[in-house]
Amino acid sequence: MARRRIGIEEEDATSQAGWLFADSFLALMVIFLATISFVPVIGGGGVLGTGKVGKIAGSNYVDGLVLAYEEVDKARITNDIATYIGSKNLSQNTAVLYAKVIGGFTSEEGEAKGSLQALTFAVDLQKAEIPYFERAKIDLGSSNLIPTKTVVLRLTLSPNGR
Repeated sequence: MARRRIGIEEEDATSQAGWLFADSFLALMVIFLATISFVPVIGGGGVLGTGKVGKIAGSNYVDGLVLAYEEVDKARITNDIATYIGSKNLSQNTAVLYAKVIGGFTSEEGEAKGSLQALTFAVDLQKAEIPYFERAKIDLGSSNLIPTKTVVLRLTLSPNGR
């Protein structure tokens, strides 16, 4: 009599691999959601100065100082910063740590016009020798959301002047 060979059935793990992938993905998603932080924008700084900027000012900064001007006026800029410092009860040694100068332009003028306007304003700001800006780092930018002859200053203040 011939021997009958008995086949050994091996388990098929392919169906288990799909579940393993899905469970691993779910675990990674839970870890990701647990580690991210949600930071709501609680309000923005007020806009001071002589220029008009509409709704762009303060949209990204929590209690930041945003100033809008059409020209460098040493007395006006000094007064606006002093008013803000007084309203927030900040130290009298408060100085500008970082200033972003953003020039406005229209789509017909092009972005270079806004950058040139920001550069000119920054140079005039340095020439004015306003005490608040003695150690400030100044960065330039341009935006078509700002009117063509207006420059916006976004300032980061340091309470200890450093």
